[in-house]
Amino acid sequence: MKVIAKGRSQVGWAKEFTCTGNGNNGGGCGAQLLVEQGDLFVTQSHFRDETDSFLTFECPECRVWTDLTQAQSDAAPQTAWNARIRVPG
Repeated sequence: MKVIAKGRSQVGWAKEFTCTGNGNNGGGCGAQLLVEQGDLFVTQSHFRDETDSFLTFECPECRVWTDLTQAQSDAAPQTAWNARIRVPG
């Protein structure tokens, strides 16, 4: 990805994360990223009668999805969970 014109400054919640592919079969590239709330989306895993939801981001370098850990999700603003739900593929 290349910046053609500078955008707005980051405002609001943001945190540094590493692209690991956690929760998505690994394969992350290890890039250090500043992930803003708007970069997060919700993914779900269904098993039997249970559905687990995760806050996830897509790495702009390798396009691999990384799920936040439970502790990282707990530290994110509650409004992050209002993000759209995406399914792989």
